[in-house]
Amino acid sequence: MATLLTRRSFGHCIGIAAALGPHSSCSGPGPEGEWTEWGGDSGGTRFSPLDQVNRDNVAGLRLAWTHHCGEVSDGTVNRTRTAYECTPLMAAGMLFVTTPFNRVLALDPESGSERWTFDPGLDLGRRYNLWANRGVSLWQNGSERRLLHGTLDGRLIALDAGSGKPCTEFGDGGTVHVDARLTSPPAIVGDLAVIGGNAPTLRAYDVRSGKLAWTRHKVPDNDKAAIATWAGDSWRNRRGGVAWPPLAADTDRGLLYVPTDSPTYDYYGGDRAGDNLYSNCVLALSASSGEYRWHFQATHHDIWDYDLCAQPVLCDLRRDGRTVPLVAQVSKQGFLYVLHRETGEPVFDIEERPAPQHCAPGERPAATQPIPAKPAPFVRQSMTPDELSTVTPEHAAWAKQLASRYQIAPLYHPGTERGVIIFPCNQGGGEWGGGCFDPTTGRFYVNGTNLADIVVMEPRARGGTRRIEGREIIASEGLHADLTYRRKAIDVRQNKFWHPETLWPCQQPPWGVLSSIDLATGDYDWQVPLGEVPELTAQGVPPTGTINMGGPIVTAGGLLFIGGSNDRRFRAFDTGSGRVLWEGRLEGSGHANPMTYIGPASGRQFVVIAAGGGNKLSHRFTDALQAFALPG
Repeated sequence: MATLLTRRSFGHCIGIAAALGPHSSCSGPGPEGEWTEWGGDSGGTRFSPLDQVNRDNVAGLRLAWTHHCGEVSDGTVNRTRTAYECTPLMAAGMLFVTTPFNRVLALDPESGSERWTFDPGLDLGRRYNLWANRGVSLWQNGSERRLLHGTLDGRLIALDAGSGKPCTEFGDGGTVHVDARLTSPPAIVGDLAVIGGNAPTLRAYDVRSGKLAWTRHKVPDNDKAAIATWAGDSWRNRRGGVAWPPLAADTDRGLLYVPTDSPTYDYYGGDRAGDNLYSNCVLALSASSGEYRWHFQATHHDIWDYDLCAQPVLCDLRRDGRTVPLVAQVSKQGFLYVLHRETGEPVFDIEERPAPQHCAPGERPAATQPIPAKPAPFVRQSMTPDELSTVTPEHAAWAKQLASRYQIAPLYHPGTERGVIIFPCNQGGGEWGGGCFDPTTGRFYVNGTNLADIVVMEPRARGGTRRIEGREIIASEGLHADLTYRRKAIDVRQNKFWHPETLWPCQQPPWGVLSSIDLATGDYDWQVPLGEVPELTAQGVPPTGTINMGGPIVTAGGLLFIGGSNDRRFRAFDTGSGRVLWEGRLEGSGHANPMTYIGPASGRQFVVIAAGGGNKLSHRFTDALQAFALPG
C-alpha cells in the first residue's frame, strides 16, 4: 500500500495554490545589464530583467558576431569528444568564456574579438568522458575581480579578470590541486569558492589565499543515520562524486543547495543494499561551514544513473503577504521537486509508491520510490507496444525489431537478464541545463528529452567486447572483482532506444518537449515540441521535437531563449503561449545554456549561445560561440 513521506508536507497543493499571489525572486544579471553568475544569479533562476528584445521585435533578431575557439574533437583521437557547453559571464566590459580544452578567453562583448587568453595546458593525450567545461565563476570585491576556474585535470585556478594572469597569492602561484575532475563553475559565497566534481567530498576554498576552509564528505563518518542506509561498510571508499553540476546559494540565509550524484556503480547495486544516503539528494548545507541542514532524497538505491544533474533553482513566491522561499529541482526522471528552502518540506505531497522488484540475481531494489503529486512528469515515463514510432516505414521496422528483443518496463524497473527498455534514459528527462524561473509570473520553464535506455545484465565477457545495436560495448569499467553474478563479474550492457545513425528515438514523438509550469498550482500552462527533424518536416510530418541538451533562459521581454535541440536552431518562445516567435540558424546544435547582456558601448541587448554540436547527441562537431542582436 502506498504511503506518504514521513516529513510533513508544506501545504497541500490546493491550499498553497489558493493563497499565492505576486512573485519575487533572486536578482538577475548584474548592474548595467551584466550576467555575472552562471545561472544568472546565485539561485540559478536564469531570469534577465532586460526587455529591449521582446515579443514585438524579436523577429528582427540577427547574427551579430561569431567566435571560433578552434577546439574540435569527434572522438577519433583518444576516444574523447568535445562538448562546447560554456555559458559565458559578462562583467566589467568583457565576456568571459571557457572552451572544451579548458582555456579561458576574455572577448569584446560587442564584436567577439579576443582581449586575452589563458591556457591551463591540459594533457590533450589523456582520455576523458568529454572535453567540456561549463564556465567560470566571478568574485568581486570593490574594483578587484577574480575568475575561479575548475579544470578537467583537477585544478582550481584564480585569474585576474582584467588581465587573465594567475593570482599568485592564491595557492601555489594561482593554482590549488584539488584531485577532482571539474566541469562546472564553483559556487561563490562571500569569500569562499565551493567545488564538487567527481570527488567524494565538497570543499570550500578561500578566494584570496586558496586555503581550504571546510570539507564535507559524501557520507560523513560520524553520521550514523546515513551510514545505516548502506549495507555493512559499503559506504566506505565508494567511488562517485558528491555533486558535479553547479550548486545554488541563498546568500541571505547563508545556505548552499547541492544536487548530489548517484553512487557507483550506475546500473548494479548488489554490493550496497539500502537507500544509500546522501546520494541522489537535494542537500542543504551551511555555506560557511558545510554543516548539514536538511536533505530530500529523490531516488532510493539508484541503479539507473538518475543522479540530480541540474543546478537547483531558488525561487520566492508571495503567500498571504509573506514570501515563501522555494527550491525547485529538475530530475532525469522528468519530475520537478518543489521544496521549502528552509526545511526541505515538499510543497506538493510526495508519495512513496511500491517499485518493481524483478531484477538480476544479487540486486536488492528499494521497495518504494518518492513520486510527487504535482507537477506531473514533464517527459514520458513509460510506453506500450502500440506507441512505437511510425514516422517512416524504415524507422517503424527498426523500432519494431529492436523492441521485440527486450521487455518494455515501467519507471524504476531494474535491469534484468533479458533486458529492459525503460523511460527516461540516463540523459533525461531533464539534464544539466536545468530549468528557469520568471519571478514576474511565477512560471517555471524546463525542457526534456523523451528517450529510453536499454539495460541488460549478464555475466561479463572475459577479454573481449560485445556489440549491441551496431555499437561496441566494453565490459563496464571499474567493477569490483568480488561482485559476482553466476560466479562471474557483472557486465552491464546499456544503450539508447533509438536508431544509432539518425538518433531518432523508437517511440512515437514528441522526442523533445518544452514546458511551462505554474509553481503556485503545480499545473502546466503549456507543453510544446522542442526542435524538429528537417527531413521529416519536408515529408509532412508535424514537428517531432528532438533529443536535447542545454537549458533555457527567460527575460522580462516575455521571451524564453533556448538552443538545446539537435537541429542547429536557436529559438525564442513566447512565455505566455509557447509559440515560436523567432529562430536562428547555428553552425552546430547549441547544447549549452544561453545568456544575455547589454553591450557596454552600443547599448544593444545581445543573446549568446555556444553552438558546438557534437557531445553525445550529434554527428556534427563545431567550435562556434554565436551572438544575436537587433540591427544596430
